[in-house]
Amino acid sequence: MTQSEKHQHWTTIVSKQQESGLSIPSFCKEHDINYATFHYWLKKLKQTDDEPIAHQVVMSDRPSLGLEAVVVHLPNGVRAELPTSLSLTQIQTWLKALQ
Repeated sequence: MTQSEKHQHWTTIVSKQQESGLSIPSFCKEHDINYATFHYWLKKLKQTDDEPIAHQVVMSDRPSLGLEAVVVHLPNGVRAELPTSLSLTQIQTWLKALQ
């Protein structure tokens, strides 16, 4: 299971616990989940949610030289080609989705 899959898996489990109305110990016991592991992921997910995600973006005032797309390489290895016609809001939406 990749780190991303683990993150999604535990996000789902934490959500189910919160929706269940059960205390964490009761939920863990009922679902045969290690209590310490649950708390580890609860803390990890909270830190992830609280930490702002920042990436260095280098922009230039140079003309586009007729380019139709800008290539973006993200730290997670994702490469995207975005049309130069996108608005700032659209670019922000794409970058957030690609993280």
